[in-house]
Amino acid sequence: MNSAIHSDIVWPGSGYNNLLAHIFGGKIKFRAKGNIDVIRPAFQSLAELDKFDVGILDKHPWIITIRDIIKQVDSLVGQNVLVGTSVWGPFTLAGQFYGVEKLMSGLYKDKAAIHALLEVMTEICYRYLSPTIEKGALLLSIAEPTASGDLISLQHFEDFVVPYLTKLVSRLKQDGALITLHICGNIRDRLALAPAIGVDLLSVDSKVDLDVAIKTLDGRVALAGNLNPVMLKDCPANGLITATEKILQEASGYSRYILMLGCDIPPTVPLYNVQTFLSTGLNWVG
Repeated sequence: MNSAIHSDIVWPGSGYNNLLAHIFGGKIKFRAKGNIDVIRPAFQSLAELDKFDVGILDKHPWIITIRDIIKQVDSLVGQNVLVGTSVWGPFTLAGQFYGVEKLMSGLYKDKAAIHALLEVMTEICYRYLSPTIEKGALLLSIAEPTASGDLISLQHFEDFVVPYLTKLVSRLKQDGALITLHICGNIRDRLALAPAIGVDLLSVDSKVDLDVAIKTLDGRVALAGNLNPVMLKDCPANGLITATEKILQEASGYSRYILMLGCDIPPTVPLYNVQTFLSTGLNWVG
């Protein structure tokens, strides 16, 4: 597939983030297309944190298989492209394990318990991602959609997201990885925190103006985004080229810019549109 689209990054193991909820006791549902749904959280009470055995990750056949896939992909294409994989960040993973509504309520009613939950989620994220580095995943993508400005305040982001992301990123970088962070929605009020968190690349949604991100980040981290994925699915080729070139023009003064979508590629995107998007970037002369 990558020989057909010529992407500079290949992401084996991505899209399986919700397997973690299943491994630790939750119930999941596989769609015919698209991401895996969590239909029952991993636990109902935070008292269950005491029973957690993070070591089962290394023994579960699905996780072993994903790591083996990463190793095989790296051996096939790793000399020519960057190989990466992904996971939910601690805050978003906490919502999958405990339920998003309970998580949000706990930010007000039981802060100490939520902090304890996030410590465990941070360890799970690390234990999931770190072994993939030696398998060939040099670029690790951490996604925190539940930490969006559309869902939580800047104060809650600083209190419940930043400390755990910073800890996770630091440990993974010590292991030799490059880290990209993607947060869906409007994150203009928290862009400036990305360099302090320690990420190498910040990926932004279409709700974030590139010029605002460029001015805020000021070259301190690489920047990616922000084409609306719906355009990739529905837009005719000429319109897609125009939209992509507009983004490239906006980002032309930022030397550390990477052309990406504002989120995941929808499963029904025509192959030709993906090729058009990437070839527009590869052929761009600003």
